[in-house]
Amino acid sequence: MIPPLTGDALKHLRHDLRTPINHILGYTEMLLEDYEDRKSDPVARGLGEIHAGGRRLLDWIQGALGETVGSISREQLEAFEARLRPEAERLLAASDGLASGFQQTPENDDAFTDMQRVSAALRRLLALSREMVHGRESPGEPSVAQPPKAIAESSPPVPGRAPHEDGAGRLLIVEDNAANRDILRRRLEKEGHHVWEAENGVQAIEKLAADQFDLLLLDILMPEMDGFEVLARVKQDPRLTGLPVIMISALGEIQSVVRCIEMGAEDYLPKPFDPVLLRARIGATLEKKRLRDRERRKTEELEEALQRLKETQDQLVVQEKMASLGALTAGIAHEIKNPLNFVTNFAELSVDLLQDLHQVMNPARAHLTTADSSYLDEIVGDLTINLQKIREHGKRADSIVRGMLAHSRGGSGQREAVDLNSLVAEAVSLAYHGLRAQDSTFNIALESEYDPAMPPIQVVPQDLSRVFLNIANNGCYAANQKRIQRGDSFRPRLRVTTSHTAGSAEVRIHDNGTGIPRNALQKIFNPFFTTKPTGQGTGLGLSLSYQIVVEQHKGAIRVNTEEGEFTEFVITLPL
Repeated sequence: MIPPLTGDALKHLRHDLRTPINHILGYTEMLLEDYEDRKSDPVARGLGEIHAGGRRLLDWIQGALGETVGSISREQLEAFEARLRPEAERLLAASDGLASGFQQTPENDDAFTDMQRVSAALRRLLALSREMVHGRESPGEPSVAQPPKAIAESSPPVPGRAPHEDGAGRLLIVEDNAANRDILRRRLEKEGHHVWEAENGVQAIEKLAADQFDLLLLDILMPEMDGFEVLARVKQDPRLTGLPVIMISALGEIQSVVRCIEMGAEDYLPKPFDPVLLRARIGATLEKKRLRDRERRKTEELEEALQRLKETQDQLVVQEKMASLGALTAGIAHEIKNPLNFVTNFAELSVDLLQDLHQVMNPARAHLTTADSSYLDEIVGDLTINLQKIREHGKRADSIVRGMLAHSRGGSGQREAVDLNSLVAEAVSLAYHGLRAQDSTFNIALESEYDPAMPPIQVVPQDLSRVFLNIANNGCYAANQKRIQRGDSFRPRLRVTTSHTAGSAEVRIHDNGTGIPRNALQKIFNPFFTTKPTGQGTGLGLSLSYQIVVEQHKGAIRVNTEEGEFTEFVITLPL
């Protein structure tokens, strides 16, 4: 006695029988839409009869093999086959007749192809029903009568990337049956969507990794990787978090649908596809995705705004501290400047007094020995040289103090014609002496090549001085760090050059320090980004320099660097 059909065997039989029914209904529905205004046409009536017959066959399959049926005996299968076969043969004859009619008119090539697909589906259904009762006639015979390969396996070329229009979506269909994909694709493209196809789960994962989609239509039963595994991978991928998934299931597979919904699927579509239901569910899902995307973008914008607000707040705190430091620096510089002026002025006065003393002593030389006269000349000469050195270095210190005062006061922000060479030289000197004051062991070779024909340039000198001071300070720091790493055999060097063309002036500040890492190069002009250790840099210097050069002076600033070798900042200013 042959045991009844149960479990997975019954489930696969149900799936196999319903698949050709889906094709019959899908293709006849699309053909009937072409005859919407000609319902009395004999072709329309013939298509309507085949469609209605396909519905009857689907109802019979659902009644005899539906999910509520736990098992079915051989006798019941034979009775079911005896009922199904005559109806399927009648529909096949009608389908072949319509196909022959379409073949005779060249303008109906597409309709002829679709009718061939309907006939092929009916033949597959008959072959399956015979196999269901009698088994395969021979080991080499296929289990399903296949339509011509050009029809069964035909698949349109995948469309190129299309613009996202209002209401249209980028949809990926994952379905192992070529005819099911064809029906669904044509339905969706008719609604204005842009459709891609994958014939199994592996292809689907590859396409999802390579492109972006608005919706995934996913069949449950597939070879290699079924819909459950694809759905699980989609939900585990952070990049695909917002991608909605609609499951494609055969009518009656409620348990599988429920499982998919619990795993995170958005909705499901039963096969055969109902055009109205298809349009409604896909439209609703895409609209929900658009609303979620809009909400996510708004959230991201708010988070960015909050982050900018925090950065601005931090920047204001830093600026307040720097303003306080500037005021303190200005006070100290002012206090230093007063005694420095006395030193410089009295040194100049003392030189003049020595000259007077030398003239007064000339008459008394006759009373001195030659040795005493020479010794006196030597003393006066040494004093004169010493006082000249005091005066020279006093003026240099005064220049540094004046730079500190100008830097701390900020200035009016008004443009004025300045000597760019002098402005750069003062900033570099100020950076050097500032670092020397912090670290007595610091030393660096300063090299310069200033354009002697550099014309005056209209800039805000106090602001631009900050740029040169900051870049020179960074260059000295980097070169000194490299000296610390390599030892005293390394010679730190900072080279400054200026040049000009007909429409612009250029300043290059080159150091042979540690260079800038590649992964940091894109961030160096971001506020609060620094490569220095904590506490040694605010991260605002280059950000403010960029604003001063690019936004305020309409110039450009770029960086050439090689990690471990050098860094060169190139500042270009319009003349």
